[in-house]
Amino acid sequence: MLKTHYYYDGKNYSHEELKKIFESEINEHNKNLDERIEKTLSLVEGEKILDVGCAGGGLSKMLADMGFTVHAVDILEESIDVAKEFANSPKITYETRDVIKQPFLEESFDGIVFLETIEHVENPAQFFKEFHRILKTNGNLYVSTPNATSIKNLLYALSYRKKDKQKQLIKEIRNETLGTGTHIEHIYNWDFQTLVRLLDRCGFDVVEHTFARSGPIVIPLFGRKIQIIKGNSKILDRWGPLKTTLIMKARKRKSS
Repeated sequence: MLKTHYYYDGKNYSHEELKKIFESEINEHNKNLDERIEKTLSLVEGEKILDVGCAGGGLSKMLADMGFTVHAVDILEESIDVAKEFANSPKITYETRDVIKQPFLEESFDGIVFLETIEHVENPAQFFKEFHRILKTNGNLYVSTPNATSIKNLLYALSYRKKDKQKQLIKEIRNETLGTGTHIEHIYNWDFQTLVRLLDRCGFDVVEHTFARSGPIVIPLFGRKIQIIKGNSKILDRWGPLKTTLIMKARKRKSS
């Protein structure tokens, strides 16, 4: 039965509203592929891929269109409802599932995609160790996360340099809505060294890495919000560690 309303990305939408959003995103993707997505997809190999934290299924659909067999999971049932309706494919199996509480069989996947999710989970090492267990020999983990050393983060830090603003943030965070799956639930901020170190401790070798997206970066100026760097800008191409997104491909290390 077709649902009339959906909860997605922290907001409620009618079926028609969400349909227009997905159509708009597809059109934008076809015209101007997001550098973060493009670089992540270029790293993926194998046949059977697990997409953990699939949200609305956009990446899962792209992987399926590339020929991969995808098992896509999210802990939010609302997200899976959206994915099944707007990003379905015969090559995708969508499921509401917590991979820690409902584990897969050992050595089940050639690759695992963990896109913009590690910053949300309270126990990242537990996830990485579980991924190591369910990956096949020489399987790969693909991680994408906001980059802690980006110019965007540095400018954001300046926005709360005053004590009053810091106190305001503490109060706002205490009253945040949970279960949105959005940026307001980020509880970790990863830089290059820290992510490499955690992957190494959990049995992975980083075989490729890159940075993506110079922006978008918006700053308040004279009571207005001004975009100083566009999302697809090339301005930071020679300064990767200052870009907004960190991407890593890490291979399952053989047990010694």
